Amino acid sequence: MKNIGTKLAAVAFLVCVASPAYAGKGGSAAKIRDAIRSNSVDAITAEIERAESLTCSECVQMVTNLLEDDRYAVREVAAWWFAKRPALKDMVAETFLDDLASGGTIKVRNAADFLGRTVTYTALPALRAAIHRDNVGPEGKLALVRAVSYMGHLGGNEVLTTAMADGDAGVRAAAATAWRDILGQTSAAPVVPLLADGDANVRAAAATTVGGMGHVAAAAQLETMVVSDPDPVVRRNAAWALGKLQQPSSRVALAAVAADQSGLVRMTARASLASIR
Repeated sequence: MKNIGTKLAAVAFLVCVASPAYAGKGGSAAKIRDAIRSNSVDAITAEIERAESLTCSECVQMVTNLLEDDRYAVREVAAWWFAKRPALKDMVAETFLDDLASGGTIKVRNAADFLGRTVTYTALPALRAAIHRDNVGPEGKLALVRAVSYMGHLGGNEVLTTAMADGDAGVRAAAATAWRDILGQTSAAPVVPLLADGDANVRAAAATTVGGMGHVAAAAQLETMVVSDPDPVVRRNAAWALGKLQQPSSRVALAAVAADQSGLVRMTARASLASIR
């Protein structure tokens, strides 16, 4: 990103020459520099937000470098800063689109986080292509799922359905959760197979999504899960989901776990049972 940072800084310099810089909220290049040197996520976030309206070539270079930070919170606030400057944001997006097409896991991670946080809808085809690349590891795939979740666009469904079949449980769980974030999503059917996943976190995420989206066809499977799944979080989420589905047939299963060994399961099952009319 060094070359693009230099290019952006030059553009910012021309902007500053054309019009006086406005710091906004007391922000300054010096304060951003000090925050970066402190290596504190909170300090960096605070100074970048304070510099929301600040335009200076040095600021652009520093914030550009933060787009490749190892910490998501830092990359996110840096992307937010660029989103306030559409012309500069579009220049960075072009570079990141190239990284999605050919970069390794970390480059894909950084690119997806920027494009998602800046809601760059034109990147959806590139995000769909990247999720199928064999040389992108779990960290990159999680960022692709995160980007699609942030955009909330149906054009990201292919990213999520592909991620649901990934070999990494964290990626599958993230995709199951993100499915609910897509605006206009009408069915949780693609998530239902994950109710039988070998990983408890995936099953728990799937149960929440299926219940939250009112997928009644999964009621019987959730009833089995609430009484027999070995993981208490999964049983708790299944109980919650059954409460959302409001099927009279679920009363038997919910009553059976009203004395579950887990307090969370008991409490949730009782609340769901009481809500079914």
